[in-house]
Amino acid sequence: MLDPRLALALFDDLAAVGARFDTLILFWLGEPLLHPHFPAIYQAALRASAQHQIFGQVEVHTNATHLNAARARVALNAGAVRQVWHFSLDAARRDTYRLIKGVDLFERVESQVESFVAEKGRLSAPWPRLVFQFIVSDKNQAEVPSFRRRWESACRRAGLPVRAAAQLVPGGEDAVVFFRQLDCPTVEEQSKQNAVFREAMAREGLPLPREEKSATTLHTPELRPCSGFWKSPVVGWRGDVTVCTRDNLLENRLGSIKDRPFSTLWWGERLASRRAQVAKGDYGGLRLCATCFIPKSANYSDLSPGDIRAQAAFDGSPR
Repeated sequence: MLDPRLALALFDDLAAVGARFDTLILFWLGEPLLHPHFPAIYQAALRASAQHQIFGQVEVHTNATHLNAARARVALNAGAVRQVWHFSLDAARRDTYRLIKGVDLFERVESQVESFVAEKGRLSAPWPRLVFQFIVSDKNQAEVPSFRRRWESACRRAGLPVRAAAQLVPGGEDAVVFFRQLDCPTVEEQSKQNAVFREAMAREGLPLPREEKSATTLHTPELRPCSGFWKSPVVGWRGDVTVCTRDNLLENRLGSIKDRPFSTLWWGERLASRRAQVAKGDYGGLRLCATCFIPKSANYSDLSPGDIRAQAAFDGSPR
């Protein structure tokens, strides 16, 4: 429910300072298509990206419960900016969908996504790239083959090139039936789900491009520098800025774009100091980070020493 005026102010600020980000993801622990002004915000993001090259691509993660013809008209386009839509589906059967999602909307969601795929084919719309996501767990592993067939077939009927992939979405513009592993907060559960994922992907003949990190090291005291402080700013619906999507209680809040421009918060002294601290593996005073399992996940985006040095040179923080 972000105020559209905050979104426009954010885009103006980024344009004014010449900021560049790989991706804008219009999603944070919620369903973006619920927003009454989603079409306006989405189109504003595309305009800002086309005019000022702020975002290399605009990405949406949706469960498709509120996907309709009006939103499809906004989404299906031939704009100058790369766009990707992830449909978070996770099941091939009604009972499994209800078990995982907690709602009985399987038929509605399947129908709406099927219509979206067909319309993209009919219009020959280059955007968005389609990703059909299935998070594999012991609750749904048996449905991996039928889910893959379901959405590969839907794309082929619409004349869309499609492939299946595991763990990481591959580059390209073709549709992807995408399987990823479940992130878990305990070593025991992670080990179990890792095995489920590996076995399911092996049965499908889908290679895992990223080496799996050992579940036994989930909670070692030697924490690596977390890329969130460098790469993944998050703006909450009230305008609060923090460093990752796991921080839903805003424990690492930097401030609000209602009070100060995003550029001042993200490239300011406070975060520069925190980056210098975290670069040394020091999470003192950052309670959420000290117990975080995400950097030990195979789904995690790594941070290189070069990334740290480049940012340190930019913001003047110690190397």
